[in-house]
Amino acid sequence: MDLQLKGKTALVTGASMGIGRAIARALAAEGVKLAVVARRESLLEELSREIAAAGAPAPEIIVADVMPEGAAEGIAAETRRRLGPVEILVNSAGGSQPALPVDAPESKWLEAMTLNYMRVRQLTHALLPGMIVPVM
Repeated sequence: MDLQLKGKTALVTGASMGIGRAIARALAAEGVKLAVVARRESLLEELSREIAAAGAPAPEIIVADVMPEGAAEGIAAETRRRLGPVEILVNSAGGSQPALPVDAPESKWLEAMTLNYMRVRQLTHALLPGMIVPVM
């Protein structure tokens, strides 16, 4: 299928497994220049080999944890340094955990909100100015 994405630039977080990995493979098959981010370098290297074996250019591998303060800005900056402006962002980092009980400790709520909301928002905000195309 041709989604007319060839030559676009994308950043995919959570690319080491699951939905993020599948999206990275699909974007690479469409000819998208990729940066893939996750904590586990060995899984990202495996993904890179799979993508290259399928005939697409190997993605840029960025080994990073999205949780530390400043991680989103660092990931955005490193991606721009390696690939230039990012046109597609897939925020797939996260964890599927059972629902937190109402009486869960505050630290668990903060961790869940940081991973599934704050870092997504921060990474989006870090890249969004370069994704906006002026209307003439």
